[in-house]
Amino acid sequence: MDFDSLKKLSFDDVPTKYIVSAFGVKYIHISPREGGDLYITSFGWPLVEQLHPNNWYHDKWYYQNGQKLLGATSQVYRVNSKPINGISADLVVKFSRVAQEVPLIINTTFPDDISPEDLAAARFNSPMEEFGLLMELRKSCNLNGNKRLYTQKPYAIYVPPEEIKLWKLGRDESRFKMHKRKLLESQNDVVKAIELDIKRQYVLLYGWIKGKDAQLMNQDNLLDKKELEQLTIRVINELKENGYRVLDNKPKHFILRKKKNKKELIREKDNKLIYGLIDFELLQRTPEYQRKFKIEQSQKFRKLLKQPEAVAEKDLNHPLNVVQIYGTDYVFGETQDGGYLWVVGNNRTLFDYFVPDRWRRTNRIKLSLKNEVYRTQTRDNIYVVYRRSNIGSKPRIDPLDKNSSKIRQHGYNSPFEEIHIAQTLKHLGINTTLPLAVYRTGHQTTKTAFLRDNSRFQDLSAVEKTMQITAPVFSADFDYYTIWDNFNGFENISSDSVKYVIDIDHAYEQNIINLSEKDEILERAEKVLFAKDFDSDFLTNFVISIFINEEDRVVRDRRNQIEATISFDALTAFELNLINQKEYLSIFNRLKDKLLAADCEKPDLKGHHLLVSINLNNEFIKDADGEIATTLCNFEFIRGLYRSFR
Repeated sequence: MDFDSLKKLSFDDVPTKYIVSAFGVKYIHISPREGGDLYITSFGWPLVEQLHPNNWYHDKWYYQNGQKLLGATSQVYRVNSKPINGISADLVVKFSRVAQEVPLIINTTFPDDISPEDLAAARFNSPMEEFGLLMELRKSCNLNGNKRLYTQKPYAIYVPPEEIKLWKLGRDESRFKMHKRKLLESQNDVVKAIELDIKRQYVLLYGWIKGKDAQLMNQDNLLDKKELEQLTIRVINELKENGYRVLDNKPKHFILRKKKNKKELIREKDNKLIYGLIDFELLQRTPEYQRKFKIEQSQKFRKLLKQPEAVAEKDLNHPLNVVQIYGTDYVFGETQDGGYLWVVGNNRTLFDYFVPDRWRRTNRIKLSLKNEVYRTQTRDNIYVVYRRSNIGSKPRIDPLDKNSSKIRQHGYNSPFEEIHIAQTLKHLGINTTLPLAVYRTGHQTTKTAFLRDNSRFQDLSAVEKTMQITAPVFSADFDYYTIWDNFNGFENISSDSVKYVIDIDHAYEQNIINLSEKDEILERAEKVLFAKDFDSDFLTNFVISIFINEEDRVVRDRRNQIEATISFDALTAFELNLINQKEYLSIFNRLKDKLLAADCEKPDLKGHHLLVSINLNNEFIKDADGEIATTLCNFEFIRGLYRSFR
């Protein structure tokens, strides 16, 4: 589609092949004939013709016909675009300083609490990050119920085709690599990703706000020094209320307007000045906001998980529909990277917690030497375990292994079988980890031909027909991941009625325990493990949890010490000499008996497939029969003896 045809469409009607996203902002990507890349936001799209580089950039129109803004420390111009049908756009043209050194000096009398460490670590936002943060700020006022903040509108980002020598741009390569990585992470490494080029300029286009900055109004005697100081403090506080700050905030960034009589400034009913904010290259979230946001997200998630499932109506027009696979309900939808996501249950609100950019690029701990199994803390402050499924591959099992023929004959369970099996066993009284979602990648993968096994996909193709979708979603050409809730331990730890279990990191963040209590728990945990020659450096690899009763109080023992447990797999317990070989074999024999009673078997049962917990008195948590309690966390080869799970 050519430019003339494209510009006639509304922003929402533009074909998806022109749509790209970064840092939560959607852009329409245009490649002008003259070269370069133009990324236009929903604010800029009504002015798409005026924003075309021919109408403000080429032949240095912005320089020849605009004016450089006085007092700006970077290249910033105000210019009217060439008129289209008699209409010009009043633009602010700003050249990005991404990856340049920040010449930031704050006067000691500046009314903000920015630490010297924050100032030393200051960096200019990349173009897309700047737009992303500004869009967040504009939305946050509505979400927090705060008074609206007026800001410049972000219209577009233009990347001219010319390459410029690095020394002329003044960019630091290591800083630029960091910005490039953050940009790719924000897009979850999609195939059609926006990439930063260190040799190209980035020009941000904003709408002009009518008026003058507060400093000039002060010089015009329309604003006295005292009110100027009060306005500065007010702007800082109102930004902070919404969770943001600007490291170089100053009166030149606050735009005020005169009344028609030109002798007074426009004010609100309570006599407060109405101001608009400009310049966001040093806009960032406050640490307090980051912490608060994460706490609220994790608390909201836990409440959603505990809510009884309501029957969600199937709506073919809704982008997220409810489908059923092997008897389990899922909220199903497409992800931004072109993949697909199935979230267990029918609560559509949970979907956004598991889109790949929330968990695939966060710091992680590898839990298996053989398979891709990781524990991570998501961007929403939730600990989950995710595993790459082996569906589509034949098991590579040595024929000398005892149950190799059974495993080869059965093959790997699909992710949906694993989830159905976990739920069925849980219903039959066998502790299992909690399944949360299945994710299919948007990029294709390659499997060795002689190891391919398409049998599971043949079964799923029949399921696909019931999902009422336009394109096939089950294919051996893609990777699949299962996402599971992180095991925090057992709730039957004392006579107290336990409302929920929480790991000590989250408990500390939510002020359930204080720092000294957390340190005391860690010291006691170290003593339990050090007694078995345990290396303290590996303490972070284990989950240490406490327990909250129905009165929302921390459960304590008879000595008034906080009850806590350490959780790990049975093999680790054996290797640390916390259980002997007889106890180890007993654990497995009891699970085999339980599975047999449920008409199932697990021919590949291993020590790292079972999770156990020990308290800080060096006692394992026991089940109702007085035996060591276990939770099953691997379902790859579980099969029904007299029934199928698919």
